[in-house]
Amino acid sequence: MDRPERIRPIAALLAVTRLLRDPQDTRQVFLLTQALRGRAARMAYLRFANSPAGARILAARRRLIDTLSNRARLAALPEGSFGREYLSFMAQEQLTAEGLGELAEQNLNLPASAGENVRLYTARMRDMHDLYHVLTGYGRDELGEVCVLAFSYPQQRIRSFWVISRLGGLHVWRGLRKAGLGGRGVLGAVGEAARHGARAAWLPGEDIEALLAENLETLRMRLNIPVPAMYLDVMARIRRETGIFSGPLHAAMNTGAR
Repeated sequence: MDRPERIRPIAALLAVTRLLRDPQDTRQVFLLTQALRGRAARMAYLRFANSPAGARILAARRRLIDTLSNRARLAALPEGSFGREYLSFMAQEQLTAEGLGELAEQNLNLPASAGENVRLYTARMRDMHDLYHVLTGYGRDELGEVCVLAFSYPQQRIRSFWVISRLGGLHVWRGLRKAGLGGRGVLGAVGEAARHGARAAWLPGEDIEALLAENLETLRMRLNIPVPAMYLDVMARIRRETGIFSGPLHAAMNTGAR
């Protein structure tokens, strides 16, 4: 792998500032990841490359996106399987695996010296993001996104995930308080997600493609991924108090407590 990049604190600060100003500006996530990459990316890659599944995946030049974009194959999997639930999640959220890949290609520039194996690994971690949503049970609302990153940090050691999950948690907490909804449970949910990520099986080292046919609930138990109880409690309270039972949290924040 290429020599580790230097951490660029000013670029990181600018990206964080812009992201907090507009949480939907996904481009800033990629810029922050680049600015904070440093040595952590090299260590994570080496762990993956030296794992049994990682070695097989790299040797076969296997791209996760090829499997995730084959919707006909996913639809043929058993009902209740990880792959079928992923397909339903993506359809419900109007997302595609290709869309995330295109966004990353536009905004995440690897060093020119990065080899093909590094690029395969980086793309694989990118393509796993929505799989983490399905496995962990966190939604795509603002708190759910923050919790997925908190869960993902001990798994992938991407520093931007730690920064965004902490600052993002505070951002959601402040927004709910400002709307008169109260922020209780928000920071606890983020902490719970981080603990779950640290205790779960190391997902980057799993043969994800082989897991897609397994029953999701059985798979969660085997991978030691428990129900996100604190997150679900917070979301149930907010939905109950606002009467808005789906969609992003900013809609609930604008409505406020009834």
